[in-house]
Amino acid sequence: MAQTSRTVTSRAFVYYAPGDVRVETRQITAGPHDLLVKVEACGRCGTDASIFRKGHYKVDANAPLILGHELCGTLVWVGGNVMHLREGISYRDGETLDPAYLDFQEGERVTVQSRIARYRRGLMLIEDPITILSFFIDGAYSQYMRIDETLVRAGAVLRVPGNVSDEAAALAEPAACALESIYSTPHPVGVDGDGRHLYRAGILPGGRTAIIGSGTVSLIYARLAKLEGAGTVYVLVRSEEKAQLVRRVLGEEVAPVNIGGLAEPEIVERMAELTGGYLLDDVVAACSDPAAQRLMLELYTSEGYAVGACFGGVRERVDQANVDNNHYRMAKTVGSSGCSTRTLETILRWLQAGRLSLDGFSSPRRWTLDDPPADFFTTRDGGLKPVLRPWG
Repeated sequence: MAQTSRTVTSRAFVYYAPGDVRVETRQITAGPHDLLVKVEACGRCGTDASIFRKGHYKVDANAPLILGHELCGTLVWVGGNVMHLREGISYRDGETLDPAYLDFQEGERVTVQSRIARYRRGLMLIEDPITILSFFIDGAYSQYMRIDETLVRAGAVLRVPGNVSDEAAALAEPAACALESIYSTPHPVGVDGDGRHLYRAGILPGGRTAIIGSGTVSLIYARLAKLEGAGTVYVLVRSEEKAQLVRRVLGEEVAPVNIGGLAEPEIVERMAELTGGYLLDDVVAACSDPAAQRLMLELYTSEGYAVGACFGGVRERVDQANVDNNHYRMAKTVGSSGCSTRTLETILRWLQAGRLSLDGFSSPRRWTLDDPPADFFTTRDGGLKPVLRPWG
């Protein structure tokens, strides 16, 4: 008789409450419609660090819970009924699932789109998700993780190409989140016969882009901006050490600007000097400091239109913002909350083709389940993303 379930013993970081994450050994059971993965690597999202510090009402309601959703894992068990799933949901709503997609094999590496959202006209809706990995169901800060039927039916289980490292695969989800916000930034390309504005989404080709921050997500944004055709990408950092980090990871493709010790008006003046008084077409505040988001508004071009992608800390109050930049100019500010499955598919396709590389973007330290959880959740690691290797 075919095995209808699989149970494994797994060590994990288990979140109970703010400041309370414990190393525990759990039994993880996958059923006939589920997949079971051995987690190879899982990056720490900034949201995870925030949950550890302050909690989150959705996560706290489901605690104890295993966090972690930026993962790469190897399939070790495929439920016998997975191949018989037919009705798609979420991203695959209304579709019949492709047997080629469902033909999962042990030994394949996969990653997961963690927000199983509802969609309308192909657009991911933020409200009322079906489920969220590591918010409602256990995530990947664990040696093993169950991928349940919901994620499978949503088309959210994506195969990792063989030429992509575990580290790069774990960074694919945050890269897709960055790409999601880039792809929702509208630049005008003209007007129709009635005067309606016509828009193109994405980085302005040939334009000037500034990234505020120097962490892993900032570096990813900078690389994506160049891939999207930005003419010049400035990365605003607060020290020469950070500038050197940017040069080491990204080389000559970007221009780091050390703004350490400068007040906001002085930063704006410096960027005006570098751009001949034009300032920026696209600005990304890729850090959680509300001051960075206020600065973002000041750096928009005075020529009439600019876009700011507001990534981190969007729930913080941005006081004393110069709202005239948004009100009287044609500037737009968008935020990012997760990625669609399509943008994650795009990142994996670019990694496979060699168009994009994410190797070297995370902390060089090898974090394991033997490290104190508080250290993992609070480390800054020079701004680079810590990645958990559950097996050491």
